[in-house]
Amino acid sequence: MRNTIQKLRDKLRDDSGVATIYFVIMTVGFLLIVGLVVDGAGKVQANQQAYSTAAGASRAAANAVSGAAIIDGTTAIDTNRAVTAANGYLSAAGVGGNVSVAGDRITVTVLTDYSPVFIPIAFPVEATATAELITQ
Repeated sequence: MRNTIQKLRDKLRDDSGVATIYFVIMTVGFLLIVGLVVDGAGKVQANQQAYSTAAGASRAAANAVSGAAIIDGTTAIDTNRAVTAANGYLSAAGVGGNVSVAGDRITVTVLTDYSPVFIPIAFPVEATATAELITQ
């Protein structure tokens, strides 16, 4: 009996393998932190790219002025040409989106997804930009 208790005490005092468990826990934690940083930076970059695309599409649409604007200097946007120009810009960029024209303002919303490197789900990315036709 005394021999069995002594063996049990020796086993409980043995700390072999503790470094391995510590290393595994720290490695998993480190990989989680790296994954969050990399995927977070990628999401921010995707947001910036979506906004740049929306701004470019809205500027392209603002260039679609009507013929009367060139002849007599009136401020008028050809709605069909503006929507076609913005949609063409969006399709050339490889993203989807919505275009709306209200008076002299063109609003473009870009809708796309960001596929992270470490996290196995896609995050939606949405950005909106507005351009306004201005005459002097």
